[in-house]
Amino acid sequence: MELQELVSRARMLFQGAPARLRVFELINGKRSTPEIARMASRQLSNTLRDIERMRALELVLAREENDGKPILKDNAVLYHKNPLIEFLSPKYYTNYPESQRKLYTPKQPIRASVRRTRATEVPIPSEPVILDICRSGEDQTYEFKSQGTDVQKLTKEIAAFANTKSGGVMFYGVADDGSIHGTDVSRQKLDQPLQNSVRNSIAPSLVVKLQSVKVMGYEVLVIAVPPWNRRDVYQINGVIYIRKGTNVFSAKPDEVRKLHNGEYVV
Repeated sequence: MELQELVSRARMLFQGAPARLRVFELINGKRSTPEIARMASRQLSNTLRDIERMRALELVLAREENDGKPILKDNAVLYHKNPLIEFLSPKYYTNYPESQRKLYTPKQPIRASVRRTRATEVPIPSEPVILDICRSGEDQTYEFKSQGTDVQKLTKEIAAFANTKSGGVMFYGVADDGSIHGTDVSRQKLDQPLQNSVRNSIAPSLVVKLQSVKVMGYEVLVIAVPPWNRRDVYQINGVIYIRKGTNVFSAKPDEVRKLHNGEYVV
């Protein structure tokens, strides 16, 4: 069982359930279920049900004697947290502002009469948000990149994001399946070649952010590309790319015309 999987299970079980999270926090391998129920001001039946759910998800484990028999106190099995998540902060499991999940949402619909607008800066997601994104998978806005991904490939993805309505975010150090392995280079070592590649390969000029975020003890490099400004059409070696879903395509002639007219394609 990987730490990331356990955290995902915990988030599923505890989000929106502060009383259940309180029960989990009180489990320490020494307190009996009746003690936990009293301290949490929770009915014993509900506490038992909560602990059974945690046990089924392997968030808590029964304490055992050397012969494998469970240790009892007050005629109830003693439980302790799974060692993988024993010392994690509750922030990993609690809800977070919905605004942190949305990269860019116009405050009002964009009318046809409204012409080229300034790009909005894309915020760097927090650790809990990144965990949620990794669990949900890639989409129009989010892209995972494993260690060792070539800088030119990153640059191509950046150019495609730059031509789309919401821009996007790449997570360097996350595999395609959302598993977090961390970066193999520091932010400083990736920043210079990436920024040089963006400057030398993409026209017109484009500014992207690169920031390091600690996720489950791993360092993930987050590359944030601003939403399209409805003015500049970005290209690499004369080719205009756009992102559709989780893929990058060269723009078709009709799509190129739309972009040059300040119309969103994606």
